[in-house]
Amino acid sequence: MPNGQNGQSSQGQKPPAPPSAAQEANGQAGEATQHYGALKGYFYTPKRGDIWGAFCFLFNGATGESMDNVFWVTRMLSGNPIDVTMGWRGLNKVIPNMGVYEKPMGEKLVNSLIESFSATTRIELGNSDASSNLDAVSESIRNGFERVTHCFLELKLAYERLSRQDMVNAGLVAGEGATETPEIAKVMEEVGEKSFAGTLINCLPVIDPVYGKPVSELKLGDKLEVRIQSGAGAAELVQKFLDSTSQEPVFPVCAIEKKDDEKTYVLLEINEEVKGVISVTRDLRLRTAEEEVSKKTVITINMDNLVLFGTFFAAFIVILIIIRYLFF
Repeated sequence: MPNGQNGQSSQGQKPPAPPSAAQEANGQAGEATQHYGALKGYFYTPKRGDIWGAFCFLFNGATGESMDNVFWVTRMLSGNPIDVTMGWRGLNKVIPNMGVYEKPMGEKLVNSLIESFSATTRIELGNSDASSNLDAVSESIRNGFERVTHCFLELKLAYERLSRQDMVNAGLVAGEGATETPEIAKVMEEVGEKSFAGTLINCLPVIDPVYGKPVSELKLGDKLEVRIQSGAGAAELVQKFLDSTSQEPVFPVCAIEKKDDEKTYVLLEINEEVKGVISVTRDLRLRTAEEEVSKKTVITINMDNLVLFGTFFAAFIVILIIIRYLFF
């Protein structure tokens, strides 16, 4: 559910000029008046009528960073069409109830949305009159969706400007003077902010003392089964998405950080911009997706052997009956 990239081009060997006092003042003023935006969309196929979808894309209007993204696409619409003029909070509650989520198509459309609505485009939309740029944004997103679906789509967009306080109330941004978890903040600094491009969600590990994998043996890429701690904002949206699509909260390990006090932080990649974190104080055995697959494989093999032996036994009985009738 794809992002801005930082890059600078050098011209020759001449060093860049230091920022002027006016530029520094403008930069400080931009930080002081930091704002956010919500791009809300609803799309459908008017002729065939087999695709409906909606999204609400929250982003930082000053930096273009994606803050949250709720996306849904279905082939069986249940309910009325989405009204993109409603507030983003209400929209996020309505979107997951559109119908059965089409996962393969959804993954392609999400990537197309992030590619079309790039960080540069987000900044331009956030720092200008929305009505002047919304048509160009709509055309770019619609073209991308049509390339993926091979259908002609109708797309309705709306833009809602948000303040920092709106994001604080939603739990997506820490408030001024709020007490943040210092241990997790240190882990983020040590591992690197590139691993946490967006929101960090607290998760609880699932302990499996028999088939689980010890924390000391975890490797990058291992898929852990977890429970998402209840909360507002991104955690609530992720849980609603998993419930609606009947998926288990299983995510790959993207980083492991061991502390001096024997506490271990395991970081999980929920998507490219949302990460999960679990903390354990002992070398516990955690349930992974690989162990579940191996147990199912053993059961399948045993059932196959049972069927095979049953077939041989039935054939042997039939042969005995035939011999009895022929010779006795």
